Amino acid sequence: MQLTARTTHATLEAGEQVTVRWWHDRALLGLLALFVLCAPLVTQRIYASDEIQYFAYTHSLLFDRDFDFSDEYMHFYESDPVKFRDIYEDLYLKREPLTGRPINVAPVGTGLLWLPSYALAHVVVLLADAVGAHIPADGYSQPYITAICLTSYVYGCAGLLLCYLLARGLVGRRVSAVATAVIWFATPVIFYTVIAPPWSHATSLFAVTLFVWYWHVTRRPQGRRLPEWGVLGVLGGLMMLVREQDALFMVIPALEALWHLAGGVSGRVGGLRPRTMHALRRWAAGLVVMGLFAAVTFVPQLIAYKEVTGRFGPSQIVAGKFTWTSPNFLNVLFNPEHGMIPWTPVIAVALAGLVVLWRRDRLLTTALGGALLLQVYIAGSFLTWQAAGSFGQRRFINSTAIFVLGLAALMAWLLAHGWPRWLVAGLAALFVAWNVGLLMQYALWCSPQRQGLDWPVVLRGQLEMPARAFQLVWDYLTNRQKFYRSTRQC
Repeated sequence: MQLTARTTHATLEAGEQVTVRWWHDRALLGLLALFVLCAPLVTQRIYASDEIQYFAYTHSLLFDRDFDFSDEYMHFYESDPVKFRDIYEDLYLKREPLTGRPINVAPVGTGLLWLPSYALAHVVVLLADAVGAHIPADGYSQPYITAICLTSYVYGCAGLLLCYLLARGLVGRRVSAVATAVIWFATPVIFYTVIAPPWSHATSLFAVTLFVWYWHVTRRPQGRRLPEWGVLGVLGGLMMLVREQDALFMVIPALEALWHLAGGVSGRVGGLRPRTMHALRRWAAGLVVMGLFAAVTFVPQLIAYKEVTGRFGPSQIVAGKFTWTSPNFLNVLFNPEHGMIPWTPVIAVALAGLVVLWRRDRLLTTALGGALLLQVYIAGSFLTWQAAGSFGQRRFINSTAIFVLGLAALMAWLLAHGWPRWLVAGLAALFVAWNVGLLMQYALWCSPQRQGLDWPVVLRGQLEMPARAFQLVWDYLTNRQKFYRSTRQC
């Protein structure tokens, strides 16, 4: 296996292409080692409503072979009627009018991506029971939960690895590895890959980054071959299965087509040149093939829609939370209580890095920038744009590759222009420390405090965190339940 990388001294302006075997890429090996070291920290439980809805698909498809989630919801409620009261009231009791089944507003993709490891866990449990282990083979016992949590973690790490590969080809290995690690630890990505992996965000990070990576490695001025467009369509359909709004990343190849076609449009009144017409047909055919393959890949979601809601569309509950005018477009970015940049200031630096990236690859920057703006638009269109109760603006975890590229580009530019490495590393460490401090505070906050950043509380808490960090880390390592706020006295 061979991978292409730039030299360790590569900058945005130049870098000689060399070929290295992956096991000779020390930056890549460092990332892999970091992923392995963090694996024991992964929380192995299912708690939140969204997590249960994703899990319900996996359990029901393997054990019940249907889309009626009544037994899944009741299992969690009966295991702890106080803790899971909302599951009973907000999921089990709410029924789709056309089918009478309990609602499930989660997409099916994450549940499908969990199925292989979940089925393997079932086989392991059956074998263990055969030799007297007496582990419940019901799909709910700990081996099953461990399987899906660790699988989400692996998907998240695979997505981060693809981010590294994208950045490595532009700015070099060491800078790309550091930028990847910083975005992991200084954004909500660390929370939704390690602390709360059974959400869809780790799988979304993987699916979207895989799409962007494949689009990038198949870029040619003359366009892709039709089989490559088909693969791109399958990957686009996978994104849609995981989170419907991730479909907006399919604008990237459309913007690529417009970029190349814009250079061939004739200024003559007579219309387009023959060469431009040929290119137009070639790009149009590719986009159509991509769309067709994406639609076919999306069929499992259409089946799930029909079985759960009685029609080929999502629950009306989702539609009722959406407005096309995106009234909270700017709030999503800058609102002091819920905005992405106040929660995660390293994102502002990564966005500034896109200006630097523009000098290196204008098409890449334009396409990714357009996709990011669409994500801001769609997030601002939801009445629940605040993502209240969540750790940060989790809906933008799908854009992690964009943030890694921006941060890597800016770091490379700063180093190339004489900034000391210790200063760049120190600034990166500050962003990581801010996010880790917020994460620890989040573990301590009562539910009302989690509804938005209360800045006097936040700043005071950040100053107090160093003194409390050891106890919190010890709780997380030795008594995971004590670490979470739900087990503390408010």
